[in-house]
Amino acid sequence: MADEAARPLLDGDSRPVSPHRSPLPNDGKTSSLTYQEPRPYELSDESAPLLVRRDDDDFLGYGGTDPRRRSSELSRPRSSDIPLKKRRGRIRWPILCAAISLIAVAAILVFVFIAPAAVKEYVKDATVFQPTNVSIDSTTATGVRARIRGNLILDAQRIRKTPVRNLGRFVTWIGREVETGESEVEVYLPEYGNVLVGTASLPSLNINIQNGHINHVDFVANLAAGDIQGIRSVAMDWLDGRLGRVRLDGKATMHLKSGLLDLGVQTITDSVLLREGDFPPLPTVNVTNFNFHDADTPGDEGAMAVDASIAALVESPFSLSIPPLGFVVLVPNCSPGDPFIAVAAAMTEGFPVIPGQPTQIDVSALIEGLPDDLTKACPGKKNSPLDLLVRNYVHGLGMTVYVRGADAPSFDTPDWMVDVLKSVTVPFQFTGHAVDNLVRNFTMTDVHFSLPDPLAEPDSPESRPTVSALVKVLVGLPKEVGLELDVPRVRANADVFYLGHKVGILDLMKWQPANSTLLEDVDGTSALLVDFAIKNAPLEVTDDDVLTDLLQDLIFSGKSVKLVVAANVDAEVSTGLGILTIREIPAEGEVIVKPPYGGSLDQFKPQIESLKLSDTSASSLLVEASVNVTNPTPYAASVPLIDFVMLFNGSRVAHLTARNAKIAPGMNSGLRVDLLWSPLGLDGPSGASAGRDLLSQYISGSNTTVTVRTHEKTIPALPGLGRALSRLGLEVQIPHVPVPQAPGHQPDAGKGSMGFIQDATMHLWSSTAEFTLSSPFPNTTIEITSVDAQAFYQAESEEAEVGTIDYRIPFPVPPGLSVTPRLPVDLNLGGIGYDALKRALGGSLELDTVAKVGVQIQHYREWVMYHGKGIKAKVKL
Repeated sequence: MADEAARPLLDGDSRPVSPHRSPLPNDGKTSSLTYQEPRPYELSDESAPLLVRRDDDDFLGYGGTDPRRRSSELSRPRSSDIPLKKRRGRIRWPILCAAISLIAVAAILVFVFIAPAAVKEYVKDATVFQPTNVSIDSTTATGVRARIRGNLILDAQRIRKTPVRNLGRFVTWIGREVETGESEVEVYLPEYGNVLVGTASLPSLNINIQNGHINHVDFVANLAAGDIQGIRSVAMDWLDGRLGRVRLDGKATMHLKSGLLDLGVQTITDSVLLREGDFPPLPTVNVTNFNFHDADTPGDEGAMAVDASIAALVESPFSLSIPPLGFVVLVPNCSPGDPFIAVAAAMTEGFPVIPGQPTQIDVSALIEGLPDDLTKACPGKKNSPLDLLVRNYVHGLGMTVYVRGADAPSFDTPDWMVDVLKSVTVPFQFTGHAVDNLVRNFTMTDVHFSLPDPLAEPDSPESRPTVSALVKVLVGLPKEVGLELDVPRVRANADVFYLGHKVGILDLMKWQPANSTLLEDVDGTSALLVDFAIKNAPLEVTDDDVLTDLLQDLIFSGKSVKLVVAANVDAEVSTGLGILTIREIPAEGEVIVKPPYGGSLDQFKPQIESLKLSDTSASSLLVEASVNVTNPTPYAASVPLIDFVMLFNGSRVAHLTARNAKIAPGMNSGLRVDLLWSPLGLDGPSGASAGRDLLSQYISGSNTTVTVRTHEKTIPALPGLGRALSRLGLEVQIPHVPVPQAPGHQPDAGKGSMGFIQDATMHLWSSTAEFTLSSPFPNTTIEITSVDAQAFYQAESEEAEVGTIDYRIPFPVPPGLSVTPRLPVDLNLGGIGYDALKRALGGSLELDTVAKVGVQIQHYREWVMYHGKGIKAKVKL
């Protein structure tokens, strides 16, 4: 009876007693659970006959008679009839003996048959136990040794049945104290197949069982674990959040004595219902330190050691010391239904658990190889479970790893604890460490741009320009990594931004071979220098307008531009465990791009090496030019096909087309550029007029500037880019055409002479003139259809006019140097020019000329105005 009252942590209404969180003094031997010191117990203040009072009539009446006598009995006179008294006395004694016998029989019936059941009910419902301190003293081979201190009280006012309450109070008043022998309490889970949770071995206790008496108990109990598999089922439901309620059935078997009275072996049972709020929450885990480093293993086999520090708030109701433990670390597989993948063996040193304080746990783990299931790509996906784990870590995302018990690293750890831990897999969620600014420096040299295949379909992968370059990347290593690393291959996908707007995507998703060197950065931290070559990486332009603004500032305005590159980098990292793939490492940085030619197009210095005439029509002709260009930039380019439109005075006059051109830094010679001259076909009469003006200025030796622009078909595979860039115009000065030189003739470029007219000869007697011409076309004969010209001496005025030519008979101009027929000259005999001409007889004279010349080149016909300066004319008789 008393032992049932001493059930740990259970009160009389079968509900767990919640501890209060105020500290109590410790005895210095063990860590103690802190509870609020209970107030001196107060009996329930129900109405009186159930209150304990020493002068209560109920107590005076227990087993006795009423002392109050009626007044008639006291005032009755005594008889002096002695024989009558003796006769009555002889009759009373047998009756008294019979009454005593009946009372004895009734008492036996009450105490033997009726009282035990009532007293058990009384003890069960009236007992209240208030724990004041619970601590784990030590672990044993089968469980733990716990020290329990608290207050044990029997409160009769908790009993609702009056007969049970009165009988219980009477019996416990009579018995006063009971002594329990050594006893055992067994706890079962009826909802889980009635498995045994554990057994508590209790020492002997002396308990005062009178109503309202406070017993201060202090004892040590041995707690032994029961069915491990049953405990595992409850633990898994708790971890999975399915444990809404659970009922515990307890059975105590004890030997009771009260004074000299041996009450025999008694069995007391009770049930406790625990609800969701009574269960401790899963601990919150915070990884405060996480380091990787190479580990030395026998046989020089590669291994990786991991050291971690974990802070976890374990809501334990009592302090305890955890011995060294062993674990297996598992990670999720491809699908939730797949078995977890074991990746490491881990162990912890012993650590204390203190209520209300974070628990610090130092964990060391050893990874001795990577399972195939960890590195193999998941079905239907490109990533493996390892890829997902590493990606979440470097992005600072939440991750879940699983821990299952394993063999303990110390003999001090009891087997039962190992068995319990082996049967339970606990999930731990923690947040990875975001790797920011991992790429500290990024440089590209020997850059080579290639335009797409002109026959590619628009917006297809083949329609994108490509980039090749040598890349050097300085990668800062996180302080958590202390491994010997090598990077054999890399790839990336980079977004390029200008002024906050996305320009395009540089696709480097093909693996590129790389070399890496471990070095110390300027700030003293470890860094890895990775260099690799990218070949034909596609550049996808996503916003043509943004690219137009970029080129406007960079090329046409000669400004430096700042690009922001945001990339996700994949790297194959060679470690002692093998090659790991780290995917989607975020890298972001700014790249300052200077004008490739210093902001001046003059540095390109285009020169026409040769001209070749091809197809012609009445209003168009095709000229194949061989051009020399100096590339002042460090970039190279391959141009399968690119086409520009040439404008003069705002009108389109020609197309410039380059095919299969390869431009390297420095001098580039022999580049083929086709000029399709068709001003009438491009812009009608206004185009024809502009084309005529352009030809007139050019052949006259003027420094002629034209505008070159893109159009929709500039790059056939990228029509959008051509349209966008058409807003920009590139001003280009037309290079001079090289012409064969007559012996001893040096053209004076300062006077604007192009060398088309090498020299002239005036014949005064016949009033004719002949000209030495130089044709730039090596394989084509040009025909002059008409000449309407004026020659001047020193100034273009009527007084300075030497003479005029009006010749309508066509004559050919073959390739190279040739002499025209003698053209009749109408001399101005009254002018100063004629006087100068006579004075130069037998010598030479520099003349200026203005001529309207009709030209026919195969089918093409046109006329131009030629202005010649300083033409040296020989004067003969």
